[in-house]
Amino acid sequence: MQQSKYLIYLAAVLIIVIILFPFPVRAQNFSVSPMEIKIDNLSPGEEAQFNLTIRNKEDVNHVFALTTYNPGESERREGRAEFPDESWISFSPQRVEVEAKSEAKAEVTVAIPANQKWTGKDWEIWLRVAPEEREFLVVNYYIRLLVSTGGEVEVGTSVGLIVGIVVGVGILLLACVVYYLRRKAKPEHLIF
Repeated sequence: MQQSKYLIYLAAVLIIVIILFPFPVRAQNFSVSPMEIKIDNLSPGEEAQFNLTIRNKEDVNHVFALTTYNPGESERREGRAEFPDESWISFSPQRVEVEAKSEAKAEVTVAIPANQKWTGKDWEIWLRVAPEEREFLVVNYYIRLLVSTGGEVEVGTSVGLIVGIVVGVGILLLACVVYYLRRKAKPEHLIF
């Protein structure tokens, strides 16, 4: 019973201190758009690009860091699996400086390797935009990225390589024929 009284007094004192002496805590005022990106039918071996817009609503410049975050199964949309490799997503630039009362863009590229095992998949990963300056209260924005892969692996044909191989084999065959014909045309050595 005595402990309860002390806890009540302590809570009351804390409330009074917070009201009378507010902490210099404030969240940075910025926004990011779009809040969700959906990429459908991205064939392995191809890439997709899009832009994120970061708006700084404050009177001072801020630097924002862009990273990826793989959410847990309970946070993902139903039917979406964990994104297999975060390195398939790149940001240009990865650190964005946004001047006061303005906006800046960052380009995001999603590149799936050309492998048949990545076809017909539905993945989810989040893109995190966070201020680099750390205050007491830090707001992070998470953009939901939904990627669905197509059913065909795009294999790039290298026409130059094929033509080079054909020409190389042709030259080799021609050299063999010339060598054979010259050898056959030479008279045999006469012995005296």
